[in-house]
Amino acid sequence: MSGLIFQISGVNGFVGGNVQVNPLKQYILVAGLFYPDDTNGYKLSGSFGKYSERYIKQILLKRNKEDIIIHNVDILEGKIIKSEYIGSNTPKETISIFDKVTDINYKKLTNRFLSEGKVVISKTDIYKIVEEIGKSNPNTLQEINIFSHAFWNGPILINTDSGPDDHDMRKDDITGGLINLTDFKNAFTTTGEMKIWGCSFPTALNSLFSRIRKNIEYRTDKTIPDNTVFKYSPNHFFGKTPKEDRGDLTTLINGMLGTAYKVTEQIDLSFLQIKKIACANFLNTYASNLVKHIGIKTQAALPATYSEITPNFHISKLTKENVKFYEMHLKVNLGELDYGIYDTATVSNLISIYNS
Repeated sequence: MSGLIFQISGVNGFVGGNVQVNPLKQYILVAGLFYPDDTNGYKLSGSFGKYSERYIKQILLKRNKEDIIIHNVDILEGKIIKSEYIGSNTPKETISIFDKVTDINYKKLTNRFLSEGKVVISKTDIYKIVEEIGKSNPNTLQEINIFSHAFWNGPILINTDSGPDDHDMRKDDITGGLINLTDFKNAFTTTGEMKIWGCSFPTALNSLFSRIRKNIEYRTDKTIPDNTVFKYSPNHFFGKTPKEDRGDLTTLINGMLGTAYKVTEQIDLSFLQIKKIACANFLNTYASNLVKHIGIKTQAALPATYSEITPNFHISKLTKENVKFYEMHLKVNLGELDYGIYDTATVSNLISIYNS
């Protein structure tokens, strides 16, 4: 629904004039949780709910008389609160109740979520909200915001294993039929987007990018011709330091380029090949698949960058050089706080580079 003006005449003595119908915009805010791992003593330690609450306050402050509906999804507490601000500053609230997530739901050692018969909020519940909007109120969804841990394959809402009881968002949801692509697409406004606020940080890929940059030919102050050759000495791509994934990083190069380089030999890479490595990682993400298969603009961490959450979600300055690579050499636009923009033009351009 967009802002429509109906002409009214001759109704109960009213002749002429306009009645403005406020445009409806909808927002979905999803708070994942701090699942058990070695950073929190292997105990469930809360949710990202405060970030959703802050964002909701921003939405309400920016509201300019338009009707809005906010879907606040709190996975830890097992609540989906639908707040409808229709012609009023006082919302009508509808609350859907699910089971809460607790420590006993996590398997020791792996810290993977096990439902144990509980019905907790899953990705399917979030997808259903979007699809229902696409059917009943198309073109009204302005944003989906996911505040959670994440990786290249999608937001980590609860930390589950792949399979029939998987609650985390993954790119296979898009290509495997879990999402109704038509209804999902129809939900969004023309400027609507999805924002994934978590990380996308394969440590081995970060190490590879770091070692690629250790070459006199590399720079970010100007473009580098595609035929520029980067020469790397034997064992340059063998990770050795504690900050790196120890091992043969040429497996990543070969896997993305279809080459057969050996880490013990000199490796010569053209800059086009280096760009293709970055393109392959960008195109393999959950965010890129949203663009390719549904056409939804997405803001998300670029591959080999990670988020910090104090005071708010933002891309760490420690991965700024990786951000610069995508921005300078692949012409990827940046959104808020150094997150990347995944849109149709960018995805199409990177596909062309990778296939060249």
